[in-house]
Amino acid sequence: MVDYNIEIAEGFELLTQGEYEKSLEKFIKAIEVNSESPEAYSLASEAFAQIGDIEKALTHAELAYKKDSEKPEYTLQYASMLYASGENEEGLRLANEAQRHGDMAEVHLLKSNIYMDMEEDSKALKEAKIAYEMDKNPIYSTNYALILKESGKIQESTDLLTKNLNEDPDNVDIAYLLYQNELAEDHLGEALEYITKCLRLEPEEPLFYSEIAAVMDELEDGELAEKYYSKAFEVSDSDPDYAMELAEFYFESDMLDDAFNTLEKSHDDEDPEYYILMGKIMMAKKEYNKSMGYLDMAIEMADDPEAKITKAMCLYEINRLDESESLLKEALKQDFQSDYIDSLLRKVSWKSNRKKFKL
Repeated sequence: MVDYNIEIAEGFELLTQGEYEKSLEKFIKAIEVNSESPEAYSLASEAFAQIGDIEKALTHAELAYKKDSEKPEYTLQYASMLYASGENEEGLRLANEAQRHGDMAEVHLLKSNIYMDMEEDSKALKEAKIAYEMDKNPIYSTNYALILKESGKIQESTDLLTKNLNEDPDNVDIAYLLYQNELAEDHLGEALEYITKCLRLEPEEPLFYSEIAAVMDELEDGELAEKYYSKAFEVSDSDPDYAMELAEFYFESDMLDDAFNTLEKSHDDEDPEYYILMGKIMMAKKEYNKSMGYLDMAIEMADDPEAKITKAMCLYEINRLDESESLLKEALKQDFQSDYIDSLLRKVSWKSNRKKFKL
């Protein structure tokens, strides 16, 4: 016979160990035994959230709340799941309800994030500060620092994060936030120090190689930029996103064969940006028909104006000027790089008139 308390205890232990699927099995059994207990629904909601099933996490959080709406933890959990589902207004209402039942730092943390989503920066900052003053836990101080930055108070954010990093020098999340702050202030030297620290702490994280590469690119050190973009691609096990970054670098550096070979090795067939970049590479190689084949895919998938512009330039190069003009006008209607398109239309018109009058 299934024992409710045993299932809950075993499920909770599995949950704390990161065994979310197995913990769910326990919580579902517990619900079957006692469908009136809010605890099992609440724990199941947390497990569903951990595996990314927000819909079921929301459903179970709502059930826990309905079983015991007086307990602030259940109200807060339901509010959090509403927020995660994009229901900010209702999430805020429930967060305020949770606060009336018991004022907790977690409530103010949630309210600060909801207000940020609602673009009410001053309210978000106020709530984040309250949470931080109630509890100096890194979660609250980091959130406060983030919202300070988003509110334009970057130096205050940096001061707080620096204090936190001094207290916890191996905290990679804080170091990365400091990197972003310094980058936002265009302090490339300081930014490089922090992102290099991140890499020392987590040498297998491809994002950090990619970020260093971007800084090197900004500093116009092409050799190191290539080294780090390549390393990001390697460490990521040839992830298509990092392939795109490396190929973009090669393309901008006029290393067209390297760009092509990188994308041939790894790409996402469902990403229109892949076809656009391949189209640009082929156009730069003067292989216009191949270029247009790739660009047609991007246009079909996403009606992409950039793909239309690039294809129009291929048509221009092979003297299909009427088609080029028509496609540019189509792209112009999408309100994308209007001045640039106007300049291209003039270029097409000039070439057309030149051919017409045999100039």
